[in-house]
Amino acid sequence: MTGADGHEVKTLDAKLREQLIEIAQAAARERNWEWREPIQITSTAHEGEAAWRIRTNFPMRGNSLLILIRKSDLTVMHAGHLPR
Repeated sequence: MTGADGHEVKTLDAKLREQLIEIAQAAARERNWEWREPIQITSTAHEGEAAWRIRTNFPMRGNSLLILIRKSDLTVMHAGHLPR
């Protein structure tokens, strides 16, 4: 399967997807942030490291969280709100 940009898109393993969601939800709870479904998980890079990008309230513009999780050890690299 290919994405809109022509790059190959791979399906995320269900077990890994659940693990990423649990980590991201814990990061949101620690900050007393509201978690809104649906979510989007994509692959990205942050500060030169491979990461997972979890966005809540997708595809709405407001009240969305962005949580970046390092691929190598599944630690939260960044957590914040997306601008409206």
